[in-house]
Amino acid sequence: MSDVIRYALAVRRARALAVLNTLDGASKPAKLLLYGGAPPPDFGPAASALVEIVLSKPSGTISDTAELILTGATEGMVSAAGRAAWARLVTGDGQPVADMDVGLPGAGAAVELPIVDLQPGALVRLSGAKLLEP
Repeated sequence: MSDVIRYALAVRRARALAVLNTLDGASKPAKLLLYGGAPPPDFGPAASALVEIVLSKPSGTISDTAELILTGATEGMVSAAGRAAWARLVTGDGQPVADMDVGLPGAGAAVELPIVDLQPGALVRLSGAKLLEP
């Protein structure tokens, strides 16, 4: 039996809307955090983020093809030197929503950065982000 599951468009849109509503459920805006090292298992507590990008409120929109398109409200300033290896989306209350890998463009990572070796004081801007439902 195949392990591939495809969902109908209406179901993909509902799932994407559930993620968006979770991100925006707190009074404060959601954030995208970039970290070095390996992510903790099961969304456990993480060390200090290398950079924090505050998302808009609402944090995104759902396209006709069920893509959750995130929008950043601000640039994030890198607070510590390190190699970005993974990212976490959190609610405005800091509750984890999704962990993703980080890599260079073309690496196939969920989050692609032109530079993964980050230096303090550098700015990171969210120029485009889509979360796709299978």
